[in-house]
Amino acid sequence: MKAIQMNATGEVAVLEIQEVAVPQPKPGELLIKIAAAPVNYIDTIIRRGDMPPGMMPEVPFIPGVEGTGVVETANATGFHKGDKVGFLGVIGSAVYAEYAVVPADKVVLLDSKVDLHAAAVIPVNYVTAYHMMKNVVGVTKGTTALVYAASGGVGTALIQLAKLFGLKIVALERRAEKVSNALALGADYAFNTTDENWVSQVENAIGENAVDYVFNPVAGDSLQQDLQLLAPLGHIVVFGFLGGKGSVDIMDLGMQYFSKAPTLSFSEIYATYFNDYELIATALKQLYLWLASGAITPVYETLPLSKAQEAHQKLEAGKVRGKLILINDF
Repeated sequence: MKAIQMNATGEVAVLEIQEVAVPQPKPGELLIKIAAAPVNYIDTIIRRGDMPPGMMPEVPFIPGVEGTGVVETANATGFHKGDKVGFLGVIGSAVYAEYAVVPADKVVLLDSKVDLHAAAVIPVNYVTAYHMMKNVVGVTKGTTALVYAASGGVGTALIQLAKLFGLKIVALERRAEKVSNALALGADYAFNTTDENWVSQVENAIGENAVDYVFNPVAGDSLQQDLQLLAPLGHIVVFGFLGGKGSVDIMDLGMQYFSKAPTLSFSEIYATYFNDYELIATALKQLYLWLASGAITPVYETLPLSKAQEAHQKLEAGKVRGKLILINDF
């Protein structure tokens, strides 16, 4: 079969189309013909060789941690050849390929009418958003959420799910066109954080101390603004560090805003995956039901799998609206 394989780390040129053996499923595993392989930031980090010590997989390596497809070999797992399926896997799932092997207990059976491209957006982005809203903070109807990177993959999922849960959404972005995208996606308000007075703009729009939840993949010095906007008993969830660790002193901030009794949580989806997978399974099943019913409509762009290099360049340049998925064209 053909696959996108890297034999070294570096720039996008290390992603090469190569002929490799079709993987053979062991007992309890499925062989899946891949329809769509989403591109995630973790794929670019691995490609560059920038994983933390001890976490970098060995090369040769086929990227991809999630996907959708059709069961090719059911292997006495209870699934059937031809079933449409989706899955959230781990580093090493090797999804940038014609076929991939996935443990059957990590695979969700999809409705036969589902669009496999749209369904591929669900595992990482929507599960991340659902888990934070449902399990980490337990959102309640009528509250207000501040969403960073609101027109990105997790951001678009947060907006759609927030609407289902009855929340008001304040979206943050760094480009004028993405601010417009966030509003078009359903945000009640959207602001450009490159404006020096964006915090005042938020306060003028919704009032001071009026944000109940913050979903922040930036962290660093942004926590100062989050705490300023946060309502008493509010909850900040950090799920990434795109802006680095910053220079703020967390304890100093805690003392400064102690009277609000804020909660600060960190959410990393694989910590839940490895320690309480049932939460992931429940989220996937619910999200796929909502997808089948039309309650959620994933926002995504596509490129052929053979153009994986272009896909990585586009993602790293911040030019993706929603999710970027690679469509198997081999």
